[in-house]
Amino acid sequence: MTILPVIIFILVFVPSIIIIVRMPYFSKETISFGVTVSAEQFHSEPLRQMRRSYARISTILHIILFIVGFLCLIYSDEHSRQISWVIISYTLAILVISLVINFRYHLKMKSVLPTLPAAPESSIMEPGLRNGNVGLSSHWFLIHAVIIVVSIVTVLRNYDLIPDQLPVHFNGSWTVDRYVDKSYSIVFIPAIMQVLGTFLFIFEYWSIRRGKKQFREDETYRRAWSSFMITASFLFVILLSVVQLNMISLLNINFVIPVVLSIIAFIILYACTLTYWAGQRESR
Repeated sequence: MTILPVIIFILVFVPSIIIIVRMPYFSKETISFGVTVSAEQFHSEPLRQMRRSYARISTILHIILFIVGFLCLIYSDEHSRQISWVIISYTLAILVISLVINFRYHLKMKSVLPTLPAAPESSIMEPGLRNGNVGLSSHWFLIHAVIIVVSIVTVLRNYDLIPDQLPVHFNGSWTVDRYVDKSYSIVFIPAIMQVLGTFLFIFEYWSIRRGKKQFREDETYRRAWSSFMITASFLFVILLSVVQLNMISLLNINFVIPVVLSIIAFIILYACTLTYWAGQRESR
């Protein structure tokens, strides 16, 4: 196979693994594995050991998974759909393993919390704040489901109109330089990515909305970032629908490329702006 997919695989997933493994160390001192704690509890020895344990287990599992995915990619046939399925399967495996590990440590954190020293008075919730859900309703994600279903139905109804050779790579001049044979597994890759991506956004959205609030800034943070998760996931679904509709020539490539680049740029700009304006929990 060519070296390009391997390079992309390394550049995309190695940083992702590092972020996943180090995630407990990136969180605020008032949150430990999704549970509200005080700064003193966060730096206590039991929680230090939990973070080290999480990093060790997560590192071992993700390294093993990365090696398996890397070898499968190297020995896959570049002219078949094997490369696509390796990437999709590996992405799904990362998601599942990360969710299982985090859920396990979330439950462990809840069991350890009663044994930790009591939180000082300064960390108690400000008066007038309520626990529970804050932010936009999760019903907005139903729009995503409708778009995904409409895209799938449209492609199924027009499957015969899809060319036998589908472009999968463009050079620097936006000219197609690689094609693959048409198949259902290739055609519905965008739909699979839509579903997996939406579930990931929903998980992040749920994590942001729930939990105890200790500061009034928490409510601003939760509303702002829950809105971002809904908006970014909506644009992500639209982006992949545009790619999929382009397969059946319903959209012109000169229209598709600017739309795709504009959506990506908007999501990145939105995230950077929100990071500065809303910050993370009670600080920036």
